[in-house]
Amino acid sequence: MRTLTLLLLFFSGCASLPEPSKKELTYSFDSSPNTKIYHSIQKELAAHPKLNGFYPLGDGEDALAARLAAVLEAERTLDLQYYIWHDDETGRALLKQILKAADRGVRVRLLLDDLNEGKHDKGLLILDSHPFIEVRLANPFAHRKARVMEAFRFSQVNRRMHNKVFIADNQIGIFGGRNIGNEYFGASDDMNFGDFDLWTIGPLVKDLSEEFDTYWNSDIAFPVAQLSQEKITKEDMKKFEEKSILDQKKAKTDKYAERVLSHHLIEKFFDKKLDLYWGKAHAFYDSPEKLNPDEKTKLLADDLRANLNEASKELILISPYFIPGKKGMKTFKELRSKGVDTWVLTNSLASNDVTTVFSGYRKYREPLIKKGVKLYELMPRSNREEKNKSSIGSSATSGLHGKLIVFDQKKIVVGSMNIDPRSKSLNTEMGIVVESPELARDIAQKVKTIVQEDAYHVVLKGNDLRWETLKDDKTVKYDKEPETTWWKRFKANLSAIFVPEKLL
Repeated sequence: MRTLTLLLLFFSGCASLPEPSKKELTYSFDSSPNTKIYHSIQKELAAHPKLNGFYPLGDGEDALAARLAAVLEAERTLDLQYYIWHDDETGRALLKQILKAADRGVRVRLLLDDLNEGKHDKGLLILDSHPFIEVRLANPFAHRKARVMEAFRFSQVNRRMHNKVFIADNQIGIFGGRNIGNEYFGASDDMNFGDFDLWTIGPLVKDLSEEFDTYWNSDIAFPVAQLSQEKITKEDMKKFEEKSILDQKKAKTDKYAERVLSHHLIEKFFDKKLDLYWGKAHAFYDSPEKLNPDEKTKLLADDLRANLNEASKELILISPYFIPGKKGMKTFKELRSKGVDTWVLTNSLASNDVTTVFSGYRKYREPLIKKGVKLYELMPRSNREEKNKSSIGSSATSGLHGKLIVFDQKKIVVGSMNIDPRSKSLNTEMGIVVESPELARDIAQKVKTIVQEDAYHVVLKGNDLRWETLKDDKTVKYDKEPETTWWKRFKANLSAIFVPEKLL
């Protein structure tokens, strides 16, 4: 997706958008004691006053099942905000259940970033035509087809809404790094991302709803019906319904679909038997105005840096795209000077889906290692037999996509942000601080297991980088980027010359 942002968007352009004030302002409903969800969670919440319950969603099937369960239970509202929602098996399976929820009177608000949605206008308009569904697009392209016509708006359209949240009845929330699509749920035949979400109940859900309302009613969100000139015909509706029927028939014979639909999370959710972690939490997020290049706003990255500086003993940071920049390097230097044991897990060149981003990261490896940072790069998993499915989503068959920070094994930050210039300055992001020592300890231990089994430890031998890993209890060493071709290494070298770091 970043390749699209960096290359295609450069040729996108000047056009006219409708007035933002023409849309209706709507807000989340108050949490009601008259829903099935309320009755299923109230006993647990009463036993943990002012705290939030969390269930980690590291495995892709878990993550999809949790969302399906929330939709199946919803009776009043569904508020969904995503950077990517693919028109594939998992994306359509979720939409099918969302349509059923709307048919039973659930109000659905769907907010999507417009970078990837132009070719799906017709499908979005069909959804939007439902009396209980409204679709809005964030920072849209005025030219729905010929986006190359918007080249003069590059500074605007290069900024994207990267936030991700899923809220049912203002009583259940799911947040983290996952987009909606096969590769984020372990359902792709070609490649899958390891990712991480948290399912939550408690007062934090109100914070998530406030974040959603802030974006939904902001000037960057436009109703899809005001943007597209497409006209929905009876034939379009017929094709849409036929496609849904075909998907339903395929699901009956698909082993992945069968596993998800009979998933233990769906069963446990309905039986109220989830084993939860408990703790305080709060949300922090960029203002939607960050998508306006002429506006100066407070940045989430500043809050995140303040959190990083609070670590006193140990910091574990997972970021699929990792370009710390000067300020980030200063933070790592300060952490190490305090004696903080600092671990970083990111993608290797072999597992990275965006070579241009890797080209920006690679120059930081040597100085990080010299400062005493323990640096690990995830192995590609396409030719590896999947091991234990962990709670941070390490079971990817291609690369890492989860974003997670663990502080002193006492609290964690989970969200949409990478440690890179794009997340810092261009895209809007969100993060959740969770104060749960039990959850933080469990995640820290699992990360340390993962880096031993499924990652390369990047070290220095003299002034040269080396990669080490364990295989069959023996240390295997590499003197060049492991499991890569000369062509991929050449592309990384070339990108480093031509792509400015501030755009990565």
